[in-house]
Amino acid sequence: MTFINEYISDEDREKFDIDEIDKRFIVGGVYAGDWTINRDSNIYLRVVSRGREEMSHQSKWTLYWKGVLIELELDNISTSGRAGGDRHGHKLLRRINIPDQLEAKYEEIIEDLREALTVYKDGGVFSTAKKYSLTLDVMEEK
Repeated sequence: MTFINEYISDEDREKFDIDEIDKRFIVGGVYAGDWTINRDSNIYLRVVSRGREEMSHQSKWTLYWKGVLIELELDNISTSGRAGGDRHGHKLLRRINIPDQLEAKYEEIIEDLREALTVYKDGGVFSTAKKYSLTLDVMEEK
């Protein structure tokens, strides 16, 4: 199974403690009721906060990776193409907080993040893109 965009069920909200996670992101918090998930791999990606006004290109996300919650920050550099058609996103991974026990898995985590963002497209369950491609720049390589 691959990543899919879906609404979070009440059962999953409880299982993954989503409400407690949301409490950490009060400023700019979006309380997203959807995610991009790969159930077979036990990985999900979810936006938890977005910047406002001049910081609207910045966002914070949680990546639940095989039992560990990882926080990350992305900048949306650009999105090209027309809504409802083929689109291309260019994002910058500004920060990723990978726990020490997962440092050896850094490249695998980045690849899973890239795949999840590509499936997320331009809005997860709200995406209008028929096709989507992604360029993900990583600010700090490990």
